[in-house]
Amino acid sequence: MTSNRTSTRAVEGSSLPMGKYLASSDKAVRDKAFENLRLFLASRDGDLLDEKEMIKLWKGLFFCFWHSDKPLVQQALATDLAELMLNINSTPTSFQFLKGFWQMIVEQWTKIDHLRLDKFYMLIRRFINASFRLLIKLDWDQDYIELYELILTGPGGPLFPDDQRIPTSLACHIGDVYLEELEKVIAISESASTIPVLDILYPFMTYCAQISVNSAYKRIMEAVLCPFLAATSNVALSSDQEPRLKRVKLLALEPPSYAIVISRANLRCIHDTDPFDPVVATPDALRKAFLKTMFDVASQPDAREVNRKKMYAVWKAAMAEGVDATWDPDAS
Repeated sequence: MTSNRTSTRAVEGSSLPMGKYLASSDKAVRDKAFENLRLFLASRDGDLLDEKEMIKLWKGLFFCFWHSDKPLVQQALATDLAELMLNINSTPTSFQFLKGFWQMIVEQWTKIDHLRLDKFYMLIRRFINASFRLLIKLDWDQDYIELYELILTGPGGPLFPDDQRIPTSLACHIGDVYLEELEKVIAISESASTIPVLDILYPFMTYCAQISVNSAYKRIMEAVLCPFLAATSNVALSSDQEPRLKRVKLLALEPPSYAIVISRANLRCIHDTDPFDPVVATPDALRKAFLKTMFDVASQPDAREVNRKKMYAVWKAAMAEGVDATWDPDAS
């Protein structure tokens, strides 16, 4: 009992709680350490944490979540962890916290046993959702969009294609839930701003262009790029027009519409020097801009030749005809 009181007192105060308290097997100690962390992060006005401190912090938070076994506790903690990012007063520190999350997930992903995998899937969903809410809060600021993209696609990020140590299964899961979470966030957002969808999807285009694992290329095309392109086409085509591209069994027969996202999308792409109008784009204009961006990404010198050819084939077919979510991303 004395030991418990000592441990609890040890995590009190305004300093960064030690990771060992966050990772404690004692829930009372973990809860106290987490509350202390919440207060600590909320009090920071602009100074970033030391990189080593952030690594230690996320190691503790990772095992804090690891030890949460009851479903309701897991759900609450996953939400609280993601909300921490939104409650930090310093925007740079919020993104530093997000970067620390992804670096820790990348590092620990292959060590998560199958019994705990579902709860970490949930945690990833929460952070993707919170990331979109943070970007909305910042009115889709271009500099922070670039930082967000760098966190995902840069060294140590889950969509960094050049490091074979980063499991492609993680990128695939992110792709599985990415558009779904964006649609949820936009549906409840009170912001009147239009959405730079091309910027949001750009990391997946570069991933498809550069990844050396064909199964990962195909999964991202099927989970992210094909469904979104299909959604713009389905909205743009009249009801009596039938897409005529090659169909493939086992893909979704009823593609998600992403109607809310499409209804709020603009044509901004921070990688395009052309000026853009921040008004809502028509579905047809959005589809053409999406295809142009994908073509440009495939044309970059760091794109793999085999991937470039497949992305060019998608572009060529989609420009010629409408596209639905059952087309074959490997068709050439």
